[in-house]
Amino acid sequence: MASNLSTIGFDDSQPEELEKQLLALAQSGTARVATPVGDYAIWRSRTGVEVWFHLAPLESDDQSVEREIVGLTPFFEGTSDVPLNVISSVKRSEDSMMDGAFHAWVAPDEDGEGAYPVVFDAVDFAALSHRTLPERWRARICGFARELSVYADEEAFNASQIADQRISSRSFFPVGLFVASAGEAEKDLKQKPTPSSNALIVGEVVAVEKLVNEETENSFLWMSVKSSSATYDVVVSPELIEDDVEVGSIVSAGCWLFGRALT
Repeated sequence: MASNLSTIGFDDSQPEELEKQLLALAQSGTARVATPVGDYAIWRSRTGVEVWFHLAPLESDDQSVEREIVGLTPFFEGTSDVPLNVISSVKRSEDSMMDGAFHAWVAPDEDGEGAYPVVFDAVDFAALSHRTLPERWRARICGFARELSVYADEEAFNASQIADQRISSRSFFPVGLFVASAGEAEKDLKQKPTPSSNALIVGEVVAVEKLVNEETENSFLWMSVKSSSATYDVVVSPELIEDDVEVGSIVSAGCWLFGRALT
């Protein structure tokens, strides 16, 4: 299965070499986002690939001190612009102060609820955690594909479905919320499960491009997918692609969602 880093063209089959490469990228990242708990150092590629490195807080005012890298989050800067009503933050037991997710409604109405809920890992979480929620945002959300099914068109997609389990060719399922809700119903559960950023995006491909990570020369696929009430970016490792993906194709992509606030 593709990992988050391999999805955007990094080779994670040799961990030591990957670590050296990432350390070099962290040093070359010129963009910084300061937060009360540390800084994000952002490496950006020409293709839209990004790695957000988590730097430990400075213990002095000396800006020349080399900062410890305590984590990282991958991202892809695509074209999505998703309207949200963000209702709460999500912290998992393994998260650092710079990691975290948000729970939101997509395409909210006047009352704050929307077409469906979503959970996404925020690459800029620590820079946003001071905000008072609920709050209306616009966000760039990208799905890092774990599995992918491709259909030539809507007719082919409809023909593939089981009669009593049909879904729309523009559907979104917040799988990580469903799993958490199912866990809450278990009587012997020791602790409340935390929603994950796992989702299933079904939609029409409105743009697609094969890209090459210039640091590794490994390729990957970017798609803009028009789903229910929003259009999402989706990136895919070549190992998941068995059929041609073209504009007008219908895709079903099981993804982990990453996002950043636009407003």
